[in-house]
Amino acid sequence: MKAQDILTKLCEKYSLGEMQREALPAEGGLLHRMYHVVTDRGDYAIKLLNPDIMKSPAALGNMMASESIARAMAAHGGKWTTKSASKQPSEAIPALPALEFGGKQLLVLEQNDAPQYAFVYPWLNNARSLYAPEIGEAHCRWMGRILGLIHQADLQPGDLGIEPEREEVRPLYNWQDYLSLAQRQEAPWRSAYEAILPDLLRWDRAAVEALETSRSRQVISHRDLDPKNVLWQETRPWVIDWEAAGSVNPFQELLEVLNYWGREESGGYVPSLCQAVLQEYRQYMNLEGVNWTPVFACSYDGMLGWLEYTLKKALGLEGDDPALGTRQMLSACQELRLYDTHAKTLREMIND
Repeated sequence: MKAQDILTKLCEKYSLGEMQREALPAEGGLLHRMYHVVTDRGDYAIKLLNPDIMKSPAALGNMMASESIARAMAAHGGKWTTKSASKQPSEAIPALPALEFGGKQLLVLEQNDAPQYAFVYPWLNNARSLYAPEIGEAHCRWMGRILGLIHQADLQPGDLGIEPEREEVRPLYNWQDYLSLAQRQEAPWRSAYEAILPDLLRWDRAAVEALETSRSRQVISHRDLDPKNVLWQETRPWVIDWEAAGSVNPFQELLEVLNYWGREESGGYVPSLCQAVLQEYRQYMNLEGVNWTPVFACSYDGMLGWLEYTLKKALGLEGDDPALGTRQMLSACQELRLYDTHAKTLREMIND
């Protein structure tokens, strides 16, 4: 069934209103499809969840848990609605959870092959993501504040009615097996991948060894505060795409936010941007006495996980767009290289 037909049926089934024009694709996540839908009852951003991903037994529960987290974050410290800001910005977390219809956030449309799942969000007019060189100190102060508020909230699975994540340390990724498969397929990128392989093995081993230490201190958070997942309405931020939300070491996520928001286009860190994040974050979280060695080792973990997923896409093991997977995989390799090159500088700024 085409996306337009699916969206029309969802609007009818859940009383979102009569569509006024054809739905338009919108930015919003790399794994699922987002559309701008205009009905006689309002404007919506509707996320159609990837059917291939939703075939996984754990996927549905994870998606529902992520929206529970987003809803709890939005309610923490006072509601900040899209229509008004009755609370001071520093008192509320500007999270954007899915809307409820009939008391449910997850919408379902039964089909012959597999159910189509969807989430519906309010459409934010004139909102967009910002990237270097547009990112300034004011944006980074906001990100330090938002991250500090999320971590200070210290929400736990029991507070949200969700199952705690299993604490087993993951196994090492099969980087060598992916190279062997790339060679059998004569993938054009196999030489580039082979060149980074020794570093992947080193980073992966260090990350896995440090994971147990990092998990002694965990909070529930967004876990993917990339600039693409923050929309700005002029100077007001909204944190979207909570699908990766879950438990994380707060200081590991701080490194990820600095990596996302404190860099220039060439890949180096901008001290003023990093310090803007850090100064605001320190208003909420104490960084004294943090053992940064395992934290830095674990900071590669998220990037390595994304690289492994994109490798599967590039090799045709996941999804149906190997070309997109190849682009994402090569970009992930570049990000890892840049991070490794500049990690020492970042550590010096944190300890300054």
